[in-house]
Amino acid sequence: MKDQEFFDRVESVRKKLYAIAYPYFNSESMAVDAVDEAIYKGYLKKKQLKQPQFFETWLVRILMNVCNTKYKHYKKQVGIEELPEDASPSEIENLPLKEALMKLPEKYRQVILLKFFGGYTIVEIAELTECPQGTVATRMRKALGLLRMELEEEEVA
Repeated sequence: MKDQEFFDRVESVRKKLYAIAYPYFNSESMAVDAVDEAIYKGYLKKKQLKQPQFFETWLVRILMNVCNTKYKHYKKQVGIEELPEDASPSEIENLPLKEALMKLPEKYRQVILLKFFGGYTIVEIAELTECPQGTVATRMRKALGLLRMELEEEEVA
């Protein structure tokens, strides 16, 4: 893939990349930084992309890895703790939606971000996360259930 083709393709998906990165940090500058880093890493490894039709999937995967790494460092700095997978409603009470989303275990947060912020289908998310479609669907239901419980709990309070 030539440089110009790479940058043309990047420009066509840049907004989607930002939409995926922003909820990780709730910070425009950190999201832009993550997107830029993912694009840079993609540029360095563009020769490894064997099938150009999967460019977007490949770049989103790089972005997810960058966001996960940056989020782990960010979490340590600001003291955010992830909830256990079997979190009860009382453990996730009184959190705004974005905070509740970021407290979901990574595997649940990832499918929510890709579906609702990235606009991907279950099939596409399965490809991106290298998980079976059934697993992605189950994670989606579990994540939505946890978020729903949180929002209902907040309404009552």
